[in-house]
Amino acid sequence: MSILSFILVHLMIWLIVFFMSLPFGVKVSDKPKKGNANSAPMKTNLKLKFFLSFIISFIPSLFTYWIVSKGLLKKIVTNFTIL
Repeated sequence: MSILSFILVHLMIWLIVFFMSLPFGVKVSDKPKKGNANSAPMKTNLKLKFFLSFIISFIPSLFTYWIVSKGLLKKIVTNFTIL
């Protein structure tokens, strides 16, 4: 697996983790300001979620890199037979 492949895999996993983390810790105001939606959050903590999801996504990315570099996926596919 090349560096470019690793970066692309990491970005795909990061996007999934980031979008999963968006609803956590969001508090909705009881009295929204005029012109805002009733469901508008008071504070989203996007910077924290951005960096935490970037760090957390390294674990599955490294696991994917290990599987590809060891050739484990090829062994599983070649040994798989359809009845």
